[in-house]
Amino acid sequence: MSQSPLTVIAITTAKPGKEAALGAAQEKLVAETLLEDGCLRYELHQSLDDGRVRIFVETWASEDEWRAHMDGAAMQRFQASGVGDYFADFALHRLTKVAG
Repeated sequence: MSQSPLTVIAITTAKPGKEAALGAAQEKLVAETLLEDGCLRYELHQSLDDGRVRIFVETWASEDEWRAHMDGAAMQRFQASGVGDYFADFALHRLTKVAG
């Protein structure tokens, strides 16, 4: 696994009527994740065009630390809260810096 910084873009879309519940769970996840080792950035953005769409922009010190986050306590609590039923769509993109 790469030890260089990893940026992740996660795009989520809430089911109609589930925006507030999903948003509250996502905001709690952000607060917990910012305290994790290797988390350099963990931001949650909302689309101006569609209030159901929220986008996570994450940067991790390494892919290993991102994977630890994905298996960690905050993510387990997030998933156990039942948020899976609130998603209409989800896309995950892992990125590495190539220039600049």
